[in-house]
Amino acid sequence: MKILKKSSNWKIEFIPAASREIKKLPKNARDRIITTIEKILSINPYAGELLKGDFKGYRKFRVGSYRIIYTLEKDRLVVLIIRVAHRIDVYRLPTKISFPP
Repeated sequence: MKILKKSSNWKIEFIPAASREIKKLPKNARDRIITTIEKILSINPYAGELLKGDFKGYRKFRVGSYRIIYTLEKDRLVVLIIRVAHRIDVYRLPTKISFPP
């Protein structure tokens, strides 16, 4: 798991597949998403909306046309980034990504 930055409140971690997804994004989108994660989600991880259906128990945060799908590990104060993708693709369940419980 890749750790982005340890903040004063919540630590940010990416599953390997999410790290690969974010590297594939255009540079301007990637920079906006990383800034959002550092400035908003690391301070207030409850800012994202709760999801339903196949993604029940996860949260999403919108950054333009992109979505950050994440879960909270409250016992460790970790925001675990699961997916980062365009809104059209983010809810399609890829076969290569195994979601943590």
